[in-house]
Amino acid sequence: MAALIAAASVSAHAAYDRSKLHPVYQEKSLYRNILVLEGGGYRCITFGRYHGEQSCIELAQPGRLVIPYTKGLFSGFYAVSAPRRVLVVGLGGGVLPRAIRDAFPQVEIDSVELDPAVARVAVSHFGFKADERSRVYVDDGRVFVRKQKRAGVRYDLILMDAFEKDYIPEHMLTREFLSEVRSILQPGGVVASNTFADGELQALEAATYQSVFGAVVDVEMDGGNRIILAGRDGLPSMQAMAATAASLDARITPLGFDSGYLLPRFKPQQPIKGVRVLTDQFAPSNLLLRLRH
Repeated sequence: MAALIAAASVSAHAAYDRSKLHPVYQEKSLYRNILVLEGGGYRCITFGRYHGEQSCIELAQPGRLVIPYTKGLFSGFYAVSAPRRVLVVGLGGGVLPRAIRDAFPQVEIDSVELDPAVARVAVSHFGFKADERSRVYVDDGRVFVRKQKRAGVRYDLILMDAFEKDYIPEHMLTREFLSEVRSILQPGGVVASNTFADGELQALEAATYQSVFGAVVDVEMDGGNRIILAGRDGLPSMQAMAATAASLDARITPLGFDSGYLLPRFKPQQPIKGVRVLTDQFAPSNLLLRLRH
């Protein structure tokens, strides 16, 4: 694997200094307290308490990805050959669909966001713009997946970014939901899910993904996050993903990272045995999340 990674790597972009961030906008929506923070040349959005930023941009270079997990979600593009349609579940500041648009202008992007206020703030404070190839739907992620299934809509890549530091939508972390996600993937399609790297929930979550997708890969990111990478029909070999990653460097390097930064973080997930799978009837995710803290 190491031999397939480019020798020269774009270094991880300098992290923003959280201590310099201060609120510049606040809105209490139906679902959450939305805070826009700014300072030290960065702007971030967070929900609830004043920590755990969901999306950040560098004001001087808004096209560069700042938070490590957003870079990690691009691992999905290493596992899909020439994606044509992408679904992003969880809009935040709109940095992911904008980055996808910059790197892959031909791709059609559907973004679904539960909170209409978050969608408005993405436009007003983070420069996100929808267009004919990048559409935003205000809906619950699971309900939207079911609607797309009934409509016969299929995706090459699904990026799951619906979890927050202090809350997990439990109905989007069950075997039933992941089966619905798998059903709207094209042959060879892939899902990349942002989640946590440790805690009581990790084994249950891994067992649940494996029960639906079989063998999966963890992409271990800084900041306590990991990306779960899974394929409808399995994943390409590590060698194949490394080759695809190298071929995409010219597109992705302007976002602030490259294959040399991301590929060494790929770790095949070990088979999980003797662990209960999360289901619609057994979904203690938020209880386990509180134990993590």
